[in-house]
Amino acid sequence: MGPFCRAVFLDTDHKLIGYLEPKVRFLRRAWIGDDFVQGVERLLTVPTRVVWAGPQVGEQTSLYDRAATVAPLVAPQHGFIGRYILNHDKRAYVDKATVRHGDDRHRVHPLPMLTAEDADCAGGDIALVGAWSGDRISMSATVPTGFQLLKYDIVPN
Repeated sequence: MGPFCRAVFLDTDHKLIGYLEPKVRFLRRAWIGDDFVQGVERLLTVPTRVVWAGPQVGEQTSLYDRAATVAPLVAPQHGFIGRYILNHDKRAYVDKATVRHGDDRHRVHPLPMLTAEDADCAGGDIALVGAWSGDRISMSATVPTGFQLLKYDIVPN
């Protein structure tokens, strides 16, 4: 099922801003329409570095552990949730409306998967996992000129 993973927010200099603490394990919260992931989306009104970070196994301090040194954020319950996830560093975007359904009718949310710190946090070795980790991300209703579509095709088993 995977470890608990925090949504960690960083400023442009990669300094901690805060984090959101999930209530259940990562993959169970990674569906489009999930309240927790939508709360993260509502915090991304301006380009912000985001990482879904899991606890470190071993001696080094992880981003997950370092995040606990700052105040947890409170996700807004209402507000804008965009159709497009924009990566301002890579000038790329994902259209959530084109994410395919699995056999169980769930759609895996691109944001946590693309910004996961490692495959363990995502629940296994899956292509695209972590490809946007630590990049400046925002949500939008439109796609800026010059951004390229990233085909996101992770489908639940």
